[in-house]
Amino acid sequence: MKEFDNIKITELTELLNENTTLKRFYPLIPVRGELIQKLLAEGMEDKYIFLDAVNASAPDSAVFLQGLAEKFSMDERILGLFECFMHLHDFTNRKLSEIQSVDAGFIEKLSLNHIKMSKDYLLLCMGNSAEAILGKYGAEKNDVLRLFGICDLMRLPGVKGLRASLYYDCGYRNLQIFSVQNQPEMRKKLADYIAENKIQKSVPFAKELETQIAVAKVLPHLSFGA
Repeated sequence: MKEFDNIKITELTELLNENTTLKRFYPLIPVRGELIQKLLAEGMEDKYIFLDAVNASAPDSAVFLQGLAEKFSMDERILGLFECFMHLHDFTNRKLSEIQSVDAGFIEKLSLNHIKMSKDYLLLCMGNSAEAILGKYGAEKNDVLRLFGICDLMRLPGVKGLRASLYYDCGYRNLQIFSVQNQPEMRKKLADYIAENKIQKSVPFAKELETQIAVAKVLPHLSFGA
């Protein structure tokens, strides 16, 4: 899933902060800079290079991490925690049938063509123009674009169809747009939209949004025909 969830090691500065990650990963924050520097020196420039090196040593991955910790002069537990952190934002493949804000007929047509999951639809859009998808599936352009945006937004941590639809309706229509937002302004806009439209959805917590904005910055940005 490199095209969906790879992260450059240099971009860990965006994620490893108290307002952008879970408490269990706080021990990584003080050694963030040192860890980045040493991983880069080993040629581990992104998430998958690091994880591939760990996986290549299986079933002795623990031995590999222990050796790396010794080489880095770090506590072995830090490297083990870092490996867990590298999986924190792994891509979650979700069912298109669970998305209620897109025409069900369009989703059914996709399903009949074996496009049933968010990964399938994102790959379809990355390999085709919106017009090509319109022509093949006889869908409305708004539905084609909306489904792409929602699938893109569902790459964010904890975001499923309902929350992705809320973000989309508030104008945050893909990760690239999401990544440049200001958290307090975004939270107020979401709260106002929910109140004005009497939507039975909760306003995201400030830390939740901060985390999602940070993740949106570092994940690969997708587009039609890419």
